[in-house]
Amino acid sequence: MFKRPFWYGLLVGMAISALLNQRRRSAMTQERLDNYYRKRAAIYNLTDLFRPRVDMRKALIDLLDLKPGMRVLDFACGAGANFPFIIEKIGPTGQLVATDYSQPMLDAARQQFIIGKGWRNIQLVQADAAEMSFDEPFDVVLCTMGLAVIPRWQEALQRGWELVKPGGVLGIGDLKESTRWYTLPIRWLTDALDVLIIADSTRRPWEWMAQVGTDYRFVELFHGYFYAARVRKA
Repeated sequence: MFKRPFWYGLLVGMAISALLNQRRRSAMTQERLDNYYRKRAAIYNLTDLFRPRVDMRKALIDLLDLKPGMRVLDFACGAGANFPFIIEKIGPTGQLVATDYSQPMLDAARQQFIIGKGWRNIQLVQADAAEMSFDEPFDVVLCTMGLAVIPRWQEALQRGWELVKPGGVLGIGDLKESTRWYTLPIRWLTDALDVLIIADSTRRPWEWMAQVGTDYRFVELFHGYFYAARVRKA
């Protein structure tokens, strides 16, 4: 079915991927992440000029059933790229709480959206996603482009789930490793990108989500390199 160049490409790609995987694991330290986001905070939202990132955010928002007046938590919010999509749905009567480990990223979000747009129903909190704590649960908890970079991502996912009220929804959107056959020879490109942006696209949080609640939904985007998933707490 496949010609010889395909198999050559696949074998070479697997060898390169193995080397890059070692580098990916050693590169993901909190210090490197802090430096990366501090340097890029002011311009970070320009990365959404890459259309698939926006499509992923929109796909996740569509899955979350956001309504006016809801209380929403956006953890690992970065510079606030999700804020316009969330505020459009929950309106001025809703409340958005947003956390991030990086204070420079939160400062950029404050400057662009709270000061720049005058949105007063947003609360920014500097917090480690794996240890965040709030007195009241949320109607919706979401995270985009976060679980692929958070060192203690399983703990962050669990904390996010614990903060969802009964009947509420947890939503995750992020990078993923494409498993489509035509991407196999170039998988090393994904591994190289992970090293460059200090991420790990091999993580599969949606599998855990599918086991813990009801009304689970999952969609792949951009040839399987992005996903959006949601699950409802019973």
